[in-house]
Amino acid sequence: MVIASRVDARGKRCPMPVLMAKRAITACNSGDTIEILVTDPSAPKDFETFARLEGHSVSWEAQNEVTAIKLTLNAVK
Repeated sequence: MVIASRVDARGKRCPMPVLMAKRAITACNSGDTIEILVTDPSAPKDFETFARLEGHSVSWEAQNEVTAIKLTLNAVK
């Protein structure tokens, strides 16, 4: 999986990571994957909801205190 864009949202509380990701989406194409680094424990659930509402796919992997969320754009709105 090639990462088209990375967003460093460590230390930010939701909804900031989602808003930062939305800004990054505007520079990406359908099918691109964005990686968002977060420390907010509620972020994976927030991104799951965001992805479902926007038609994207999401996965995440916890790496110590940082969670790497991968958002694959199925449809850019």
